[in-house]
Amino acid sequence: MADGASVVLSGFAGAAKGTLGTTVCAASKAALRSFTRTWAAEPAECRIRVNLLSLGVIDLGPGDGVPATLKEQLAAGIPAGRLGEPAEVARAALCLASSASSCTTGTELIVDGGTTQV
Repeated sequence: MADGASVVLSGFAGAAKGTLGTTVCAASKAALRSFTRTWAAEPAECRIRVNLLSLGVIDLGPGDGVPATLKEQLAAGIPAGRLGEPAEVARAALCLASSASSCTTGTELIVDGGTTQV
């Protein structure tokens, strides 16, 4: 990997907060959080940045197979009052991958409408 490269891993915001029915997924994603921090320290001499982008519920549109009523129920439990959008995830990933965050490594950016913070 080239000097100054950026690695953006994808995680699940539910790993930061106990969520019923997500034990295995949350445990593996919690391990990914630790892995991100550890890996960020290891290639530091090469200036390789490693960050984690953890997602909440993202609305993939009408073809995603999720009933509209379920999406409404999920949105009601999100402080932002809505599901995330793919474009928001893309912008967050681009920010972490780009030079805009050249001094950011070993961190987790959570895109979940505030769910894990409230």
